[in-house]
Amino acid sequence: MIILNGIHLPYHVIRYAIDKAKRTTAKISVLFLRGKTDRAKGYDFPSDLTNVEQAIPNENVESNDKEIINDNMRIIRQMVELENIDYTASLKTNASVREIAQITLTADLIIVDEDFDNYSILSDNKISLNKLKRNITKPIDIVKRNG
Repeated sequence: MIILNGIHLPYHVIRYAIDKAKRTTAKISVLFLRGKTDRAKGYDFPSDLTNVEQAIPNENVESNDKEIINDNMRIIRQMVELENIDYTASLKTNASVREIAQITLTADLIIVDEDFDNYSILSDNKISLNKLKRNITKPIDIVKRNG
């Protein structure tokens, strides 16, 4: 099971999971985590947001944010299915670490990016790699960008 936080899509993690699944004939499940909609967190230029937020209604921003995650889900599905690997995905918003740990009980292995804690837009900033490691009972592979 891959755990992704926010809209960040670490392709090296997806490739790692695909390669591992091909060797073990495993399926790939992806758990997408999403925090509350808050464009200011994780955005490098929060001073720009006032003008943008005034121009774009809040409902549109949230809809666009959800669409980015849905696009990421589709991209991963295409990558995985091109390799003839079974794929499932789920999205959790504001999930607790306990809830995430419960979801991972069905997995044989958890795969996360080493940059999991480098928050991106829509990331759930109450979830950290250390908290996951303390609460998940399954083995965790932490994938480095260049390794």
